[in-house]
Amino acid sequence: MKRVCVISYTLYMADHRVEREAETLARRGDHVDLISLAEQGRPSEETVEGVHVHRVGFTRYRGSSSLSYIASYFRFLFATAFKVTRMHLKNKYDVVQVHTMPDFMVLAGLIPKLLGAKLVIDVHDMMPEVYASKFGVTEKHPLIRFLAFQERISTRIADKVICVHKPHQDVLCRRGALESKMTILPNLTDPLIFRTEPGAKVDTSCFRIVFHGTVAHRLGPDLAVDAFAKIAESCPGARLEIYGSGDSADEVDEAIRRSGLADRIVFPRKIFGIRAIAQMISGAAVGIVPNRRDSATEYMLPVKMLEYAHFGIPVIAPRLLAIQYYFTDENVLYYEPGNVDELAEAMKRMYNEPELRARLSAGITKFAEDFNWEHFKLYLYKVIDDWPAR
Repeated sequence: MKRVCVISYTLYMADHRVEREAETLARRGDHVDLISLAEQGRPSEETVEGVHVHRVGFTRYRGSSSLSYIASYFRFLFATAFKVTRMHLKNKYDVVQVHTMPDFMVLAGLIPKLLGAKLVIDVHDMMPEVYASKFGVTEKHPLIRFLAFQERISTRIADKVICVHKPHQDVLCRRGALESKMTILPNLTDPLIFRTEPGAKVDTSCFRIVFHGTVAHRLGPDLAVDAFAKIAESCPGARLEIYGSGDSADEVDEAIRRSGLADRIVFPRKIFGIRAIAQMISGAAVGIVPNRRDSATEYMLPVKMLEYAHFGIPVIAPRLLAIQYYFTDENVLYYEPGNVDELAEAMKRMYNEPELRARLSAGITKFAEDFNWEHFKLYLYKVIDDWPAR
């Protein structure tokens, strides 16, 4: 049994990657402590599926100020560094695993590392690209140059680096990460978590087009609304469902108001846990990935695509680098990112061509059978187990 401390600047019950990895370790018998942000309606400490969750007293900052983002990160860093050090001195950890963003959160595990723990950084997103997209600046901006620098230093400090796919690994290595430290662990669904409960009823009364996850401008949920508005009249049995919240929730609300289709578009503006999401998307006719093209989305392999694949839901997706690295025309219906007319036409084709949906469903189901968590969780075990505690 290993003693593992997981650190994540996130809402634990809403971050599927963090939850999946932590519970996977707990299920095999490891002791897992997890430090995360405060969560409305949840206690400061609780045990969830064998994971001992410790929440610090900060909520997640959501806004447009880069300085406020950085300040909130550092507040969490200092509070977490103190907490994990105190916990390590009380009962030593074998491994401290830090999920990003931000990358420099790896510093929270520095003292345990110096005292014998192994330090792992799990890089979810490429921070320089995400913030260049978010704040509309170039890679030459001082903030983006700093973020690239701290990414490189963070990967060098860590004993092991986990990334989400091969193109992601290639970029990290180009910026100075050591390939010998790298392990690829995609955002796959855990079949023991992401499942439909027995007896759950599937709504088949309408043609459900589903989007779920973070509601951010770069991820394009407003484009999904605009595209749906173009096909609503010719596809009377269709409904658009958007599950999630984020910085662009007001933008989506405005797009819904503009469309005049509030009675056919579901948008509760709420973050849902993974088990609730499984219930919501199960039985959907189509899953949609409306990402805009920018430096960040080119390198995203959206977890929602892998969750749709788990249920055999045919997917409409943009032609972006990481998506095309893994998916072909045999299992995804592609369109040009940002092109609302092409996205609308793809929705219309899915609605009118059941044979197309059946072919894509079969293709993406085959992909999910080959690209599954039961195989990749062995890589997680290897990362945790490779080194005996000093």
